[in-house]
Amino acid sequence: MEIMPAPQNPHTQYRLFDFDVDPTWARKYNEKLGEIRRLQVAAAILAVVCLGGAVVLGVVFGSVGALMIAFVLGLFGLGCLAMIFYIPRKMGQIDRTYATSELVPAIVANVHPHVLTLVALVDQAVDRSAGSIPALVTLSAQKLPGHDRKEGERVPCVAVAGNRSARGKDNAYQFISPMPIAWGTGDKDVIKRAAKQIPAEEWDTVRRNVGRFEEVQKSPGGILRL
Repeated sequence: MEIMPAPQNPHTQYRLFDFDVDPTWARKYNEKLGEIRRLQVAAAILAVVCLGGAVVLGVVFGSVGALMIAFVLGLFGLGCLAMIFYIPRKMGQIDRTYATSELVPAIVANVHPHVLTLVALVDQAVDRSAGSIPALVTLSAQKLPGHDRKEGERVPCVAVAGNRSARGKDNAYQFISPMPIAWGTGDKDVIKRAAKQIPAEEWDTVRRNVGRFEEVQKSPGGILRL
């Protein structure tokens, strides 16, 4: 049986939520952006260490073996420098990420003093015309502005998906991470509007499975199919 390729823009099949992302708010609260900054800092440190080591090996020692190692270190250092600029481009602009990622329901499953664990219901299928693949994923968040820090709190999110199988034959995303609407805007009316756009039966599905967050976290890729 022939496997049909997924459409180039599969997000056109998804349930999207249109709202104005506040860039200042997102820089302050969106923890995905914080991850990008930490990756950039790590890449910069590695670049300095590798390039510095390459210079020391090449200038101080100067032997053939040292020069070969210096060359490898130099290439790795340049690669780290390139990653500083590649990482944010790969992640994309935050407003576009919200605009092209599917609106999904999530519920706070566990509360600790410094972190909240959310369980979200997502569709792992890339091309929805071939059928859906309902699944559960989790998110650990330190801040959820506009929401109560309590178990059972409903948190509308978008499902940031990627890393489709290289063979492209299973029609499934290998990575899905919820991103709360509250990380993109401080307007509580927007958050309420997003929650209302999600069907009640989907909220019910999350509620019935919210206690399975540890099972989800232990699943391959952090995705538990239902």
